[in-house]
Amino acid sequence: MSLSESGPKFRVAICGAGIGGLVLAITIGKYDPSIPIDLYEAHDSIDTAGVGITVWKKTHDVMINLGLFDEFKQIFTYAPERNKGQMLRRSDVREGGYPWFQTVHRHGPSPMHRQQMLAILERHLPASCTVHHKKRLVGYIEPEQDDAHPTSPIRLEFADGTTATTDVLIGADGIRSAVRKTMFEAASTDDGEDKTDFTQYIDAMFTGITMYRALVAQEVLSKENPDHISLKEMTAYIGKGRHLITYPIVKGTIINLAALTNNPSLTGTPYEGHWVDDATRDEVVEYFEGFEPDVRTLVKLCEKPSKWALHVVKPLPFCVRKSVALIGDACHAMTPTFGAGAGQAIEDAFVLGRLIAHPLTSLSRVQDALRIYEDVRLPIALSVASLSSSTSFMYSFMAPGYYDGARTGDDLDDSGIGSYEREGMEVIKQEVLRRWEMMDELKGALQAWEDAELKLRMLAGAVGY
Repeated sequence: MSLSESGPKFRVAICGAGIGGLVLAITIGKYDPSIPIDLYEAHDSIDTAGVGITVWKKTHDVMINLGLFDEFKQIFTYAPERNKGQMLRRSDVREGGYPWFQTVHRHGPSPMHRQQMLAILERHLPASCTVHHKKRLVGYIEPEQDDAHPTSPIRLEFADGTTATTDVLIGADGIRSAVRKTMFEAASTDDGEDKTDFTQYIDAMFTGITMYRALVAQEVLSKENPDHISLKEMTAYIGKGRHLITYPIVKGTIINLAALTNNPSLTGTPYEGHWVDDATRDEVVEYFEGFEPDVRTLVKLCEKPSKWALHVVKPLPFCVRKSVALIGDACHAMTPTFGAGAGQAIEDAFVLGRLIAHPLTSLSRVQDALRIYEDVRLPIALSVASLSSSTSFMYSFMAPGYYDGARTGDDLDDSGIGSYEREGMEVIKQEVLRRWEMMDELKGALQAWEDAELKLRMLAGAVGY
């Protein structure tokens, strides 16, 4: 049963101890340490797939607010004021690519090692948080309702046959979210005039993009080519149908590599096989055989590459139902074009955590707080996901209506670049820069929190909290 009025105001369960789930627990604990938090993790430790990660100024603002930024600065490869953005090159020219343009931001991205980031977050989990390992959620049962308020706790059901209860459930359980599955299955059985097939939002959709992730030791690459571009800055090597992103992590001792191959005809089709699997170096080398020397050097040195079939979550019509909410990839898994997925999870967690912990949020009004979270955060996250998806194919000259990557011999300039290529690439450049500006102008978590708190206070005044 729910805790009495004399105890904590309610209990919170978070499913998924990834970046979003950890930040959510930290935020709740910072602003109301009396709220009991149960953090359920499917694995036997707090771990992560992938290695490199970049975070931006809006994420920095959250970390400053939570008192974590000084620790994060210790694991940045370089400070944001030093890194203004990504250097893009036209690289599918075997005899030698050429510089295209550089994105420029007031505060550039800060690369770091993902596991180091998780370790900092884990150290800062509040005393009010209990971590439960090897607890994979398979579904939940909604509480009974009385006049739109819960009269019983939410029942959680785990793969090991055990159960638990909570007053508030947050799905931070990733792209294959069991919380999202149960939420939209339940919505599909509701009576009413809305006959939308909500089951379409349960499964993630294949993008047609396959990504190879790998690492290259800085020492090894330096011996091969001490002047290699990837040793110096974040670089995107662009070509028809494929591109490669690199940036240094762990203080520059490791080069993080993400090689993407695109097939738009496969977008939305069922994907056969494992979404994440081992790959061979030869696979990556073959894909980039026609690229400039720096790329060929890089891929032949990559260590233990893995292969990722990139999936995304369809734009959700909602991410809150009663006393249950979704954050991060469970809500808006997106392509990695802007390196924004982790940042969006952090911003979700911060705004939602502040709302949950707010003195005006009681058990009887927690559903109002969750709906405010949805109002202020979901539109922003969906905008980021949409921009990321539509821009991803521009990075491989496969975006409908834009330059298709063809190289012709007409009107060559001194660099041997024809007018069709030159003009087409200039159009893409301007559009990509415009989209980066749109990303920069979206509200960050601190602004979204101000909107959320105002909504909460206005509601409190209207209904007499």
